[in-house]
Amino acid sequence: MIKNSILITAALVVGGACTSEKVSETVSERVGDPQRVVVEEVHTRPNEVVQHEPAQTARETIKLAAGESLLGVLRRFGVSAAQGVALVHNMKPWLDLNKLATGKAIQVTQDERGALVALSIGVRFATIVTATLEEGRWKITESTLETELVNKHVKGIVGRSLYSSAVDVGVEVEVIQKAITVLSHRVDFQRALQDTDVFEVLYQSTELHELNPLSKKSANHDVAFIKLTVSGREHVLYYYEEDLQSQGQFYYADGRSVQNFLLKTPLNGARLSSRFGHRKHPILGYTRLHKGLDFGAAVGTPIFAAGDGKVIKANWGGSFGNRVLIEHANGYRSLYAHLQSFAKGIKSGQLVSQGDVIGYLGSTGLSQAPHLHYELHKNGRAINPLTLNTSNFDSEPLSGPNLTAFLQTVARVEAQLKSSTISYQSKLALNHVLKEN
Repeated sequence: MIKNSILITAALVVGGACTSEKVSETVSERVGDPQRVVVEEVHTRPNEVVQHEPAQTARETIKLAAGESLLGVLRRFGVSAAQGVALVHNMKPWLDLNKLATGKAIQVTQDERGALVALSIGVRFATIVTATLEEGRWKITESTLETELVNKHVKGIVGRSLYSSAVDVGVEVEVIQKAITVLSHRVDFQRALQDTDVFEVLYQSTELHELNPLSKKSANHDVAFIKLTVSGREHVLYYYEEDLQSQGQFYYADGRSVQNFLLKTPLNGARLSSRFGHRKHPILGYTRLHKGLDFGAAVGTPIFAAGDGKVIKANWGGSFGNRVLIEHANGYRSLYAHLQSFAKGIKSGQLVSQGDVIGYLGSTGLSQAPHLHYELHKNGRAINPLTLNTSNFDSEPLSGPNLTAFLQTVARVEAQLKSSTISYQSKLALNHVLKEN
């Protein structure tokens, strides 16, 4: 099945090929166990969606409330404690049912008496696991939802913020974060952007052919082209991978890498509330050197690693509250303070890459209001991140066969952009999708 999708307003979707995955399972039985799990092996034809339709009179999708457990939900539908424990055990190869997040969607099917006969839950994008209760035993089946590849071309004005405007026209959050992270190498998002500046992005995503409440609607967002016009100056970037073993990067059209040694700002959508230099401390009341920058934003805003490096500290830091200290190359260190919490896996000794989420903005320690305190040090001395010049550490531009291959990539992207017809609206109000067979 081939589909073309056109997103009208500030977005255009062109091309699209259906994809499908064969469902494969293993069969495992624990002999002698009255609650043994039987995993059904299901084979599907290309583009076929597996459906499980036990005898039923009602099916509903519920979401876990705060403080609610799956076992508590099961009891409401007549599932015994022993059967609930067996289900948790049998589902472990796919998902730990004891650690479901608040808001997790679960689909339950009941028979004519109101008793639960099946439970379905999403375990990853486009993958659903269904547990069917048959004669007191759970039969577990994994199925894959039909997906399609869709190319999206989006253009619009920055408006009140780049993030909010892109969300308004349906750009996936992962794509927005990628674009802002990449552009943060060259653009100061706290000072440089104007509400009339223009952004543009071309990317491909894998999307569900039909929406399903148990799975997010899209995944695997591969960004090929980013353009941001700031006060008349264009930043035009193309994604290129030198080979299958190397990590791809974004480059200007002449082969120069956009990636800088350190990001100018380590978070999105924030305002610069306090600069580097001497100031009167708002809590202590006396004047002293403010060794970094303060960024005001909402509690929980993701904080990024400013550059590749190793986490030296990720713990309580007294007046800094929860803080992360990262050691970079060339004698640089970066400090992130007053965090609400640390990102998963962030601890002393952990290696991080530029743009990785290391924590979330908060107001811990000696802090009047939610903000990020960000410091940069060179050989032990605090320096102003906004005036940092790391051009000496920029990577060499592409050359030789790599440059030739990259220029071919640029030509392909430009041809795709020219073939797209964008319905551009300054207010980015309309969001309608047309699909043609």
